[in-house]
Amino acid sequence: MTERFYDISHLSTRQLQELYTTYIKKGWKDFDYYELMPEGVHPSELSDAEVILNLDGEHKHNYCVYMIDCKGEKDGVMFGFGLSYYPDFTAYLHLPAGLLDEVVEKYSLIPEPEVKDRTIEEFLINGPKGPSLN
Repeated sequence: MTERFYDISHLSTRQLQELYTTYIKKGWKDFDYYELMPEGVHPSELSDAEVILNLDGEHKHNYCVYMIDCKGEKDGVMFGFGLSYYPDFTAYLHLPAGLLDEVVEKYSLIPEPEVKDRTIEEFLINGPKGPSLN
């Protein structure tokens, strides 16, 4: 299992909108609640226009991760986007693994320092540098 996170905090709202608009044609989207919901409860399906209008470059839940052999996930690049007017769930943009180099170069993405055994949830809670000792 490989998970490599990339810093996207330097991307503006406009750049995130461009990224989504450009790459949704090469991938797919889905949505998930931040908190576990009762079985059978699913987040709303939003149109691409609604996702684009709700992207925010400063949202704390924005991230990018490259995944290979991760349980329940297809190999590839996944962007998670917190949405301004839908605070309960995240939109995900999934891209084929072959697009990693292109996206990294185009948007100047830098790999986060490796933290062993870190899950996506821990990344969202603690940030790119891991838990604080304060």
